[in-house]
This record gives sequence, structure tokens and C-alpha cells, in this order.
Amino acid sequence: MHKNVLKADAPFDFQLLGFSTPLPDFQLAWHINQVLNIHLKRGNDHEIAFKNNQFLRTSNFQYKTEHLCIKLIKNRVEESEDFAYVIPEAKNIDYFLVIQDETKDLEILIVKNTLSKIKNVNLVQKMDLERLKSVDNLIDI
Repeated sequence: MHKNVLKADAPFDFQLLGFSTPLPDFQLAWHINQVLNIHLKRGNDHEIAFKNNQFLRTSNFQYKTEHLCIKLIKNRVEESEDFAYVIPEAKNIDYFLVIQDETKDLEILIVKNTLSKIKNVNLVQKMDLERLKSVDNLIDI
């Protein structure tokens, strides 16, 4: 018997920027705070559960207002001698900036251009959420 499968992916309620930089997370957060005039604060590390019962712990910096939430998440995490990735298909990205803007007033390309001026940031790119297979790892972070 032929089965019809309905795949209903909910639209993402966030935008995503990827960074390539040698800066440690606290320095990158400080620079982002300076250029965007926000206050990313270190929170508890996030633990991401994978389907194979493995967990990954990554640093978390967050800024929240009534209608805006910005999170800086480290993509590459050192687990013993190996590296693990929150988004494995984006191994060239060191950090993600997850931006949830309920007002839709934030212009992501202006933010991208502003952040690309930070010294020692080699790359800032807007990530296409539809192309990232592991984007679900960022949901509920």
C-alpha cells in the first residue's frame, strides 16, 4: 500500500548569523555588546541531547528584552581530544548569533555588516535555515 507522508516543518521564529573568529566566547560577546549597544550576559551552559543519547555542552550568552532575544552560541565544542559541533554541516562557523525579534524591526543585514567590523572576526554570514539539517539543535536553546 502506498503511503502519503505529510512533512510539516514549522517556520523558524529566529534568524541566524554565523561567525568565524579565533576570539574566545567572552571576548566576542564583549565586542558584540560594544557595537550593537546590547548586554549579552553569560548564562548557564546549554546541554543539547542528540538522538544517539549523546550530549553536548556549549557556552551561552544571552540578551533579552520584551520583544527581542539574542543568543551567542558556540558551535565548536571540545569534547576530550575531539571536536563536536552543534551544527556539524557548518564546521567553518565558530559561533552562531540566534536572533528572535517579535517586532521584525531588526534589519539582519545591517546587524551583519556592523558585526563584520569587529577586529579578528574573519567572517559573518547570514545562515540559510532551510539548508541546515541540524538547525533543530538550536531550537529551545
